[in-house]
Amino acid sequence: MDATWAAVVTGAFGLLMFLVEKSRRENVRDHGVVHEQLRDLKADIADIDADINVVEKKIDGHLNDHLNNFSQRRVKNEK
Repeated sequence: MDATWAAVVTGAFGLLMFLVEKSRRENVRDHGVVHEQLRDLKADIADIDADINVVEKKIDGHLNDHLNNFSQRRVKNEK
């Protein structure tokens, strides 16, 4: 009877250790996948930031053109 309980307890702990090890391996793999996705996301954000800077410069130039043209028109109209 003692041998049976010893076998059951050993088997249960063996199964538990198997499940823990399996989940550990999956966790490491999942971390690798997430790491790659975050790296790709960082590159995408950098591209978007560069695009935003280009658009911002274009808008600033457009606004400056309006300001310069309006001030030149006022000067011409006042003469």
